[in-house]
Amino acid sequence: MPPRVGWPTWIGVVVDDLEAQAAFYRDTLGLHEEERGEGWVQFDVDGGLFEVIERSTLPQYERPRFQVGFDVGDVEAVRAALIAGGVEPISDIEGDADADNRWCYFRDPEGNVFEITQWLRPRTRQATRTADQ
Repeated sequence: MPPRVGWPTWIGVVVDDLEAQAAFYRDTLGLHEEERGEGWVQFDVDGGLFEVIERSTLPQYERPRFQVGFDVGDVEAVRAALIAGGVEPISDIEGDADADNRWCYFRDPEGNVFEITQWLRPRTRQATRTADQ
C-alpha cells in the first residue's frame, strides 16, 4: 500500500531575486510576512505557509518554480516507502529533534520537485489580523 500524504502543508516559489519577490508578495498581494532567514521568506496565508526561496545550487532550488510540501505523520517511514516505490529522492531528511519540522525532497515522474514534511511541533501562527488585510 502506498504511503498517504496529507493536504499540502507548504507551498514555495523558488526565485532569482528574493527581496523583489518578497516585496511583491508582501506589498502587492498583502501577504503577512511571518519569518525570514538567509535565502528565504515565509508568509502566513490564512494559516497556511507560503515561502519564497532564493534559487541556489541545491537540486531542490536549482531553478525558478513553484513546489509543494505534503504533510506526513512519519517522514522517515514515508521517505523509505517512496524510495522503495521508485520515487527519486533528491535530498536526505533535513531538520533535527530540536527543529519544528523535518522534511526531504523528491522528484515526480516529470522532474517536478515536491517535499514531504513531518511537523514535530505545531507551526506558530500569527495573531488574528485586522479585517482589511
